Amino acid sequence: MYLELIGGRQPDFGLGAVANKTVGAGDAKDWRPAARPNTLPPRITNEEAAAHTAFIDSLGDGVLWNRD
Repeated sequence: MYLELIGGRQPDFGLGAVANKTVGAGDAKDWRPAARPNTLPPRITNEEAAAHTAFIDSLGDGVLWNRD
């Protein structure tokens, strides 16, 4: 569903509702969300971030997160 929301057949949360504006053929694929005016604050604590980093480090060098 998320992929359809970002440019597939369902570009918004209308979910089948009839829009007031007629959408052209290329409009859904050209849509991009606007940048946030202010970044969001982190939702995890420093301890949680450290635990995550330690976990990723424990997986070894071949994990996806360590690839360039």
